[in-house]
Amino acid sequence: MQSMQRKKVAVEIACGQHVNSAASPEDLHKLLVQALNSGDLDALVALYAFDGFLVARSGPVRGISAIRKALAEYVAMGSRRSNSLRVRVVQAGDTALLVADWRFHGTAADGSDVATSGTNIEVARRQPDGNWRYLIDLPYGLS
Repeated sequence: MQSMQRKKVAVEIACGQHVNSAASPEDLHKLLVQALNSGDLDALVALYAFDGFLVARSGPVRGISAIRKALAEYVAMGSRRSNSLRVRVVQAGDTALLVADWRFHGTAADGSDVATSGTNIEVARRQPDGNWRYLIDLPYGLS
């Protein structure tokens, strides 16, 4: 239990004491889009588990610090992401599988447009505080 408390504190520190709570797995997509579209890196990182895994544009990353660095690239693009209405969730206890179609638009550091889309696969886990966070985020699915 003490280990979980240390991880919670570490996440809060990594996220600048920002709290972004997902009361259900379905809330994660809504909160992710809001955080990304508003450029709120702290809110975005707060959606990930301390030991999370993300396949970013630059490659796979593990752990909250590496996830923060990868997500900072998306925020720096002034990105806009919109999910379709097809968000599917399968929940089994404290674990959920989420699948959604999405579109992403932003501007790269060199000024070029970035536009991409995909169908993500995510695994979320309910945390000891009752909130949900991404444990695994595969934005392009298994491709």
